[in-house]
Amino acid sequence: MSDHKREIEELRAELARVDGQILAALEKRAKTSRHVGELRTGPAQLPLTDKAQIATLVARASGEMPASDVRAIFQQIYASCLALELPVKVAFVGPEGGFAHAAARAKFGASASLTASDSVASTLEEVSAHRAEFAVVPVESTSEGPVQSTIFALIATELKIVAEIETASDLCLMNKTGNEADVEKVYATTADHARAQKALAALPRKPSVYDVKTPLMACQLAAEDHGAAALCPDGFDGSLGLEAARRGLVDDAERVRYAIIGARPGGRTGDDATACVFSVNDAPGALLDVLRLFAERSINLRKIQSRPSADWTYLFFVEVSGHATDRPLVSAFEDVRHKTRFFKVLGSYPSI
Repeated sequence: MSDHKREIEELRAELARVDGQILAALEKRAKTSRHVGELRTGPAQLPLTDKAQIATLVARASGEMPASDVRAIFQQIYASCLALELPVKVAFVGPEGGFAHAAARAKFGASASLTASDSVASTLEEVSAHRAEFAVVPVESTSEGPVQSTIFALIATELKIVAEIETASDLCLMNKTGNEADVEKVYATTADHARAQKALAALPRKPSVYDVKTPLMACQLAAEDHGAAALCPDGFDGSLGLEAARRGLVDDAERVRYAIIGARPGGRTGDDATACVFSVNDAPGALLDVLRLFAERSINLRKIQSRPSADWTYLFFVEVSGHATDRPLVSAFEDVRHKTRFFKVLGSYPSI
């Protein structure tokens, strides 16, 4: 055996030993997470420092592995362990295997108890009625801005935004082999087929497309057929052992922020944002008077967007830096209430 081949074998043996160490560390982390869950008391509350901890780990990395991969690996580890630490029921809006479902899995882990709902209002009702601890609904997109159905449904409840997840609404082709040349047929929802029609037409074997009700159903059918593939959110396979045959099937895929909604306000992390909505009186300078209340306290206005309500009065959706319990925000919000026709804090959450 040549020295070169011997060295490769020794390195592969070393990789196997490292893999064993990684497995032992993962099992230790899972055991610790489960123990934390056993010690928890009272209503379920999300741990809010995960994002900051992952950012710290990525910053500490030497660069041997791409930072994006390090981040993705730890995000999966944190999600899987959260399902052990916080075994809660989570409602999401939309079909099984859709983008909200994928966002819920990314946050709460693939083994979490996830329930689909048809509308934002019915999703929030699951939390209000104590049938679920959290809800996952879209709150903002790069194409539409604030999602009006979510904002108005949230206003009608006492629930609060406690965290947010940002995703790209892109689609990928998943099959058993990970090879797009094997794809003879594609299972997809009507909406997903329309969004990826151009990319599907460019596939080597010009596959036939079969309509299904949900992306999860598409994955289930693809898992049973060697020549089939499923069209679904990037990376979502329903834990059926499918692999990505092609990613990025949607041109200019929009980015969407999903809000995690809970019954209790989120705690402070030191790097928070707070969302609120208000409408102003019909008078010259009314909006300026409200915005001045934030400026006078050096509160950073991260965004402000408006949406018409049913009576054509405009509702302003505002996100500011800080937590709702921070003294400058407490003072500003109190004065805003006196300057507006309507005002409500939607929640505080870690900054994205």
